[in-house]
Amino acid sequence: MKHKRIKLKHPITYYGVPNITGLMERPNHQHVPVLFTRMWAMPSHETFLIPPIASLLARYVGDGKRWADPFAGNNSKAQFTNDLNPEMDAHQHIEAVKFAKLFKKGQLDGVLFDPPYSFRQVSEHYKIMGKKATARDTSMAFYEKVKSAICDKIRPGGYAISFGWNSAGFGITRGFRQVEILLVPHGGTKHDTIVVVEKKI
Repeated sequence: MKHKRIKLKHPITYYGVPNITGLMERPNHQHVPVLFTRMWAMPSHETFLIPPIASLLARYVGDGKRWADPFAGNNSKAQFTNDLNPEMDAHQHIEAVKFAKLFKKGQLDGVLFDPPYSFRQVSEHYKIMGKKATARDTSMAFYEKVKSAICDKIRPGGYAISFGWNSAGFGITRGFRQVEILLVPHGGTKHDTIVVVEKKI
């Protein structure tokens, strides 16, 4: 497969590449350009303050109106925020699925999805709250149930922006296609932060 290289100013290089999931010949996958960016930055537990991520959010989220964040922590750009930890700067402090159910179908322009990145982090977050994570909480079901609960609340043409250590995102089966991927390496043995922007179709 030939990749079309688009040269921009250093240090960012964008590649217009077909959606590689199409190579697997899975049904409903579309061959569409995906904007890819790789930019180094210092790590931070405040994801939205990492400079290249903050820049991306400024482009898509703007003032945050009609955006929701079920795992907000601090410094979320969304109008509607939630975090189970009451010490976090969020409007709601309930389970993410219950938060998703507060919205009507198509009510949101977008969702920021920045959950704990690993099963260990899930357990640690629950422990802070004085709770014990169940087997279901420390499985893919933890992420999938929230995505499924909130995906229909995003209007067609709206966005889901996911953060983590993989580029799975919400996926075509939930009605989304990837439009941009930001890879943020942090140096050494630290995991890269992967940001996936998807548009509701």
